[in-house]
Amino acid sequence: MRTTVAFLAETLGSASVQSQETCLKPDDLRIFAGRKTFNQLGDILARKGIRLAPGDRVKVHDLSCLSQTTPMLIRAVAKLLKAGVSFELCSPAIVIEPNGDDRLHTLLDALDTHYRHMHGIKTHPPEMAQAGRKRILSPDKLPEIRAKLNEPGATTTDVAKALGVGRSTLFNYLERYDLDRRVNRQKKNVSSGAEDSSDQVEVSGADLDRSSL
Repeated sequence: MRTTVAFLAETLGSASVQSQETCLKPDDLRIFAGRKTFNQLGDILARKGIRLAPGDRVKVHDLSCLSQTTPMLIRAVAKLLKAGVSFELCSPAIVIEPNGDDRLHTLLDALDTHYRHMHGIKTHPPEMAQAGRKRILSPDKLPEIRAKLNEPGATTTDVAKALGVGRSTLFNYLERYDLDRRVNRQKKNVSSGAEDSSDQVEVSGADLDRSSL
């Protein structure tokens, strides 16, 4: 049997509890909040030995009866919907059902996600910034990267793409962590420099010989 809980609370400018009760049905379970806020509904029900289940409903006369910030209200309603409990506003007559086809449910989820995202940026800026950074290669990936580069037909561009990084990022990584690669390149440069130096001496010597003739 489905349970319908009516949350009754008076705030500055809201309808009286007596007026709120006019939209209730005889079998609605009345919860007189007093000084409790809407997001404390679960605790109030727990003290009464009541636990909401999927298919149940929470009913409120209108939003003016709920004295809490809009983000906290959205979160409280989203939590109910996530638990399979529908939410009803008597005035205006709106019912939000806990399913993916209900666009109001989708909107509330989106607003709650947006609030948590913005709250996270304000309270944990380093962590949120880290989430948006480009992927960084760790030193322990070097054997795996070497193996990929040594595969037949492998190119640096293809390997970088497979790793989810840019080509320049992979080059910088290899320059920093692949010591064998760096040593081999330095040897080639030295060898190439020696050959170039020898050629320059020979040319310079030939020029000197011609000038001495």
